[in-house]
Amino acid sequence: MFGYVLPRKDKLSGTENARYRAAYCGLCRDLKKRYCFRARFLVNYDMTFLYFLLQEGEAKPPERCYCPARPFCKKDCLPADGAMDYAADLSVLLSCWKLRDAKRDDGFFKRRAAGLGLLLFRRPFRKAAAARQEENRVFAEQLARLSALEDRRCASLDRAADAFASLLKACAGYHSDESLRRMKELLLYHVGRFLYLTDALEDLPKDNKSGAYNPLRYRYVLQDGALTQEDKEQFTQTVDASISMAASALELLPETADREILNNIIYYGLPAVLKSVADGSFRKKGNGK
Repeated sequence: MFGYVLPRKDKLSGTENARYRAAYCGLCRDLKKRYCFRARFLVNYDMTFLYFLLQEGEAKPPERCYCPARPFCKKDCLPADGAMDYAADLSVLLSCWKLRDAKRDDGFFKRRAAGLGLLLFRRPFRKAAAARQEENRVFAEQLARLSALEDRRCASLDRAADAFASLLKACAGYHSDESLRRMKELLLYHVGRFLYLTDALEDLPKDNKSGAYNPLRYRYVLQDGALTQEDKEQFTQTVDASISMAASALELLPETADREILNNIIYYGLPAVLKSVADGSFRKKGNGK
């Protein structure tokens, strides 16, 4: 999706870092098993975070598996379970919806590339949509709402961010326990708000140049295509408030085997990403294999 929901690896222990990488590789393998080989290209850090948020019970030991990026060596992979399968299904759905959005909004060559991607992932999308009908319905509804706001050149950060945050909130549908689901919905809502606004900040120079919709272009008076220092500080405080709300929701959740990884992402990873996006030093990572 976006690639902003990352841990601070210098704050992870060696064991935690190994489990994080094993979860990422396990998700990659599960995408291949549930869909097809090319679905591996949809693996991302954001859905690895979702897996850790949803999984319960004792920590599962990793298995050894072959990696197509390094065919002559094996890597640790966490075994597939219900949370892993759910994260794989949502990886397909959200990636395909993102391709649909790119086909609608981006330039000629990106629209063509998005169209090709949708063609390649047509069958996986249909399968995932059939498996996760309610989540797919919410995704379609909230993205249509977001598209309508974009068409109107909406200047409200809250309204635009709320549409995407409500979309991500639906990713807590894995849980049947209502109280647990509501706590995770709150956490995912604010992570979604963080994602949307952080992405808007990083894309502002590009969107200002191309004329593409970006709520910051309409909410603030730009100077040389960028926010003033005062406006940037005010904006980052708004985003940081959502990180704080996500942290508060995390504290309400029961302890899990990999809780320290979640703590790292929320308390260290998200603030570090926001800071680096704000100062222009953020660089999205590759596929991490």
